[in-house]
Amino acid sequence: MTAANFVAYAAQVALVVIVCAGLPHLLALRAPGVQYLFWRLVLIVCLALPFAQPVRPLHVPFASAGVSTTVADGTVGGRTTMRTAPAPGAPIDWVFAIEVLLLAGVGMRLGWLAIGVARLDALRRRSGGTPAAGFDDLQDAIGTTAPILWSAEVRHPVTFGLLRPVVLLPAPLKSVDRAAQRAVVAHELHHVKRRDWAWVIGEEVVRSIFWFHPAMWWLISRVQLARETVVDELSILVTNARRTYLDTLLAFADDTGLGSSTAFSARRHLFHRVMLLSKEGGMSSSRIAVVCGALIVALGAGTWSAVNAFPLYGSGAPAPAAAPSAVAPAPTQAQPGKPPRDPRPPERPQPPKAVSIAFNNANLVDVLTMFGNLTGLTMDFDRGLAGRVTIQATEIPWDEALRRILQPLGMSFTVQGNTVRVTGGSGVSMPPPPPPPPPPGIPPMTAEYRQIVEMYKPIQIGGEIKAPIKTKDVKPAYPVDARTAGVQGVVIIEAVIDPAGQVAAARILRSIPALDDAAMEAVRQWEFTPTLMNGVASAVMMTTTVNFTLR
Repeated sequence: MTAANFVAYAAQVALVVIVCAGLPHLLALRAPGVQYLFWRLVLIVCLALPFAQPVRPLHVPFASAGVSTTVADGTVGGRTTMRTAPAPGAPIDWVFAIEVLLLAGVGMRLGWLAIGVARLDALRRRSGGTPAAGFDDLQDAIGTTAPILWSAEVRHPVTFGLLRPVVLLPAPLKSVDRAAQRAVVAHELHHVKRRDWAWVIGEEVVRSIFWFHPAMWWLISRVQLARETVVDELSILVTNARRTYLDTLLAFADDTGLGSSTAFSARRHLFHRVMLLSKEGGMSSSRIAVVCGALIVALGAGTWSAVNAFPLYGSGAPAPAAAPSAVAPAPTQAQPGKPPRDPRPPERPQPPKAVSIAFNNANLVDVLTMFGNLTGLTMDFDRGLAGRVTIQATEIPWDEALRRILQPLGMSFTVQGNTVRVTGGSGVSMPPPPPPPPPPGIPPMTAEYRQIVEMYKPIQIGGEIKAPIKTKDVKPAYPVDARTAGVQGVVIIEAVIDPAGQVAAARILRSIPALDDAAMEAVRQWEFTPTLMNGVASAVMMTTTVNFTLR
């Protein structure tokens, strides 16, 4: 779960608990069993929220310029890698620091819980020789056979154990009247009968995981209080002494000491339990049914509101707001025969990191070029595929954007340190995206090319003017002489597309003599969708690159 989704989930839990908090009191619900089921249901809903709700995809608009690119690959074996200089050291990762803090709190809470269980087990061993007699009739009436032991080390009754539950009674309880003793024992034996200790352990584990969340603490406290009131009612039915039972509860309220979540008199619950037990009037079946329906509707409405107010997003969800990182990539030096990198527009954000990319699929050139237009990727090719890649700042994480580009091709990638390795691929080509504008030193137009330009007056592709979609793509034939000689590289061509989408004229902006003719022959056969300006088909001028690579 991402940091943003974690915060959203915590807010969802808080909103659900807030909506449900006052419902039992508002509806005057006095049935302990119904309250217990309701609070347990609320707890289950809160725990199931991350798995039961739909995870929304994150739609981010992409901006792209309009140019086209195609690739011709040879047959020379080998692997091509594109690398950048390592990114400078990053600032403190506060999200990671918070994760460590949360996990440390969970570990401490679980350790505290384990110590408490070990302490109770030690009390059981030290109290093994002092059984409390005279409660066999209660054991038979309730249907239990748990040991009942006197202990001088506990000040409140304690029931614990999963497979062999035991009841520890405080030694001062010997001095009270027999009716009060039976009320206490009946309460603890009902916990044994219901195997409440397993629920207590589970709830305390949840409390440990959500140690930082006040709403979850309050909700678990409501579940435990409701369980105690259910056991109170069962105990009164067995002993048939409501007044004595209330007096015993109040007697324990004047003392503190070792207790547990199933203790006979947890002080934080006593007031609510006494108030509920003092109201002997019950609720009719029809009223209970109406209240249950209202509770379910309110819980559903609260859950729906929480999910819509704080939705969870799929991979690539934005992280919580943090200080922006301005880590610039290491500058690259121009090599002979390679055009210098065009300066970035001033409005483009600074790149947050630099990565190296290794790949084994020729079609990845198309993929990475489109990825550059979608995410701000800048590519400097050097002798074919060998080059440097700098990942610019984007509205979504670069790995999510790259995944969206690679997935339709059946390709995947793994990250190892500062290297992204791309594998797989079905050989499907991506739509041709634009390369960088041509470098300085453009050769002059020929008379024929200038005549075509003056006749069509084409609109220059770029900015708000999008490139037309290619409807016919002809791959250039790699000249045999050039392939034998190991010639590879990028031929940059400027083309005029007429209103019908045909290539009316083309000229070479960056030349590789052995490859120029093959590149021009391919480009002249391309066809595009007409470009409409205010509903009228217009001619456009676009720059395209033809990449000749040896693999």
